[in-house]
Amino acid sequence: MTREELLSIIREVDPANELYILSDPDISGLFDRINAWEFGSPEKMNVLPQDEKDKAARAKSIAEMLKNDLRHRIARFGDIHLTPGNARIGEGATVNYWSDRHAGTIIKLTKTTITIQRDKATLAPDFKPEYIPGGFSVHCTNSGDQKWIYEPDPKGQIHTLHWSKKV
Repeated sequence: MTREELLSIIREVDPANELYILSDPDISGLFDRINAWEFGSPEKMNVLPQDEKDKAARAKSIAEMLKNDLRHRIARFGDIHLTPGNARIGEGATVNYWSDRHAGTIIKLTKTTITIQRDKATLAPDFKPEYIPGGFSVHCTNSGDQKWIYEPDPKGQIHTLHWSKKV
């Protein structure tokens, strides 16, 4: 796969995020693996003795499988990563700290920054935690079932963040 082929896939699927997709280490690593299978030497492949004669066909098959994975990752990029190409005022965004995550609403976008105001998050009243004692604390066994209600908070903390091409 050539770089031009990669660019044509990106421009076909998600042109607004082209720069961010190209700088994503997962995408570039997958691109390199495709080229290793497509243009590498089949004699270096480790296969079972009965599969020895099919090395070239196997390498081509693996390269095609990786190309499909690459197309899938490019198509999902905008769903996973917030970039200037897909951010919209009024949409929700999550501000990530080391271990904490805070819900917010995008209130301002510029070419170089995004401003997010923290929302009020309330645990849904129909969620009933199930606890079991353990050691010096209590453990919630159904925390994955939690549902939260998010409401814009006009007095919420405001975060102004600068865009980066790093993913």
